[in-house]
Amino acid sequence: MLTKPNPASTTLYSSPQELESHAVRFIMAEKNIERDVVNLKIDEMPEEILELNPTQTLPTLFDRGMVLYDLSVIMEYLDERFPFPPLLPVDPIEKAEKRLLIYRFTRSSGCWFELAKTIENGSKAEADNARKTLKNNLIELIPLFAYQTYFKSEEMGIVDACLAALLWRLKKLDIDLGPKAKAINDYGKRLFAKDSFKNSLTDCEKEYN
Repeated sequence: MLTKPNPASTTLYSSPQELESHAVRFIMAEKNIERDVVNLKIDEMPEEILELNPTQTLPTLFDRGMVLYDLSVIMEYLDERFPFPPLLPVDPIEKAEKRLLIYRFTRSSGCWFELAKTIENGSKAEADNARKTLKNNLIELIPLFAYQTYFKSEEMGIVDACLAALLWRLKKLDIDLGPKAKAINDYGKRLFAKDSFKNSLTDCEKEYN
């Protein structure tokens, strides 16, 4: 177990290779948040943090004495606590749309993050089916990737942080979208070229692409 966190610091307890942790690390780097990032396994977290996280999941954020552990809660908290650059729209309709996209990609039943985990951890049949589904889902949305600089926006947002973490892993997941997905590949390259994205990568993630 690690020692207790510094109460004066913003500390992210992060998996070195999971999608959710990578998305949060990207957001923190994009906002240039002064932070401690501790990459570890869940049972290596400080006891007092584990006690305040009933789900015992990563990522887990410690800030101002609070322990936050739901992906969407962590991302939105960081956006409000460190408001520059903003990663969610101010307009309530646009914000609700982005929240639905985040839910659709990262948390709903059969979401893209879940499919990626099935490819990595499921049986061969489950992995093959999940790989086909994820590939088809991405191809179906090619027009949205081509429409604007970022996903349905001219400014990077939380949705893009989540998608960047996923797209970075496509080679590792054995998914080749082919030449017709040029818009997705170009979109990914724009995100991967950002210094904040490069700074968000762990040593093992650097080997994925």
